[in-house]
Formats: sequence, structure tokens, C-alpha cells
Amino acid sequence: MADNSCWGLGNGNAPAPGVTTGEVQAPGTQQEYWFSLRLRVDSPTQLWHAAALRCRQSGMSQDEVEDLIGPVEDPSVSDCLMLLALPERLPGCTRLDTALHAADLPGLAARAAREPSDALDEG
Repeated sequence: MADNSCWGLGNGNAPAPGVTTGEVQAPGTQQEYWFSLRLRVDSPTQLWHAAALRCRQSGMSQDEVEDLIGPVEDPSVSDCLMLLALPERLPGCTRLDTALHAADLPGLAARAAREPSDALDEG
């Protein structure tokens, strides 16, 4: 299985120190938001195939795909999720932080209980 690296995290959407982008930011227009997504992976194989397709569309070889997201028989679910759920870049935005945790980690269940998702409940 591929390592659970933080593929795609901190990939430098912000310019390097001392480099200007030519864009002018009006004072007071920057706002920060926290976006949360909770999901259940029902089919790691389907997830892997979707992530592998995205990789191949960007020109990666099968070996490179498997190095990144693991083989189909033992996919790196976290890498597949990061690859599919996060766009490379959101226009006009700088990614400040990204985190992916298995829901069964201690402390996350209590946090999830405090964050109701009534809008997402199936009825």
C-alpha cells in the first residue's frame, strides 16, 4: 500500500516570499473560511478507479499512479480522497490548511457529535 503521505498538501498555492503576483488586494477583502466534509467510503475500489482515472488524465503512468494511490487491491484511501475531493487550486484563493482524518480516531467522534449535519441527513 502507498504511504499515507499528505499528497497535495501545502503544494504552494501562495507565491514564494518576495515574489509578487501582479494582483492588487483591496484592504479588508481577505476572509478565511473553514470547510468541512464528512463522508463514508462505501467502495474503496470505485474510489481508486476514479482517482486513477484522474491521474491518467494528467499523464501519469500506471506505475506512477500506484506509487501515488497504491494498487487497486490495496488502495491508499486517504490519498484517493485528497486527489478527488480537493481541486488543485480555487481561483482567487490560497489553501491555508488541509486535514484528512479517519472518523474512528479518538476525539473526532466527539467533535462530530457537536457538529450536526441535519442538511445532509437522508430522510
